[in-house]
Amino acid sequence: MLDARNQQRLEEFIQELGVLGQMRHPNLVMLIGACFKLRSLVYEFLSEGSLEDFLKNRPGLLTWQMYTRIVYEICSALIFLHSNKPQPVVHGDLKPANILLDANFNNKLADFGLCRFLPEGADTVAFLRTSNIKGTKWYIDPDFLEAGKLSPGCDVYSFGVTILRILTGAPPARVVMKVYRANERKKVMTIVDPTAGPWPDHVAEYLACVGLKCCEPERRNSELMMEISTGLKDILAKIGA
Repeated sequence: MLDARNQQRLEEFIQELGVLGQMRHPNLVMLIGACFKLRSLVYEFLSEGSLEDFLKNRPGLLTWQMYTRIVYEICSALIFLHSNKPQPVVHGDLKPANILLDANFNNKLADFGLCRFLPEGADTVAFLRTSNIKGTKWYIDPDFLEAGKLSPGCDVYSFGVTILRILTGAPPARVVMKVYRANERKKVMTIVDPTAGPWPDHVAEYLACVGLKCCEPERRNSELMMEISTGLKDILAKIGA
């Protein structure tokens, strides 16, 4: 008989295998193989490690242009998951540690052990109620913590926190409030990550704005994600990134 810990690992293994075994997207990590007996998954090799490592331990190696493209690619991956048919997918643990980079600094969303399929035919306002709250502190949607409603909006909140971390280089604790206060005072440029190079005002202010919107309960929906995707695509086209 499996103990509780092993049972949880088995459930996460099956969940991840179920998602990555049937879904393909340029910004989702590619599953190459699996061994059920060992509960092991084999993925494509992503040589540059995680985004968390760059933010925390390797500052200055990624430029603001590269960070902007990374945000766009994460957005693209989430739109793909949330619009999956017949069942939308919620990642459930989006954070820089689960965003991996290849040799060309293209990013891939990884670690689908906590992901969930929403009810068949659901749209992005639907949710799955659960009392089993999982995720990573500071990235978990406060509404999910309070009501146990798992929805695509939970990923959007985590995406917002990730955007603000990328913009500032700051740790996740209270980064939302830090950017909110700076934005209210029109002082966003005083808190951007200087190691990423000279951020253009319009890019930094745009990322601050959409990052904060992602953290607002009434704005966490598919329309916002499409709006962000379009805005970032326009920015990337203008800067040639």
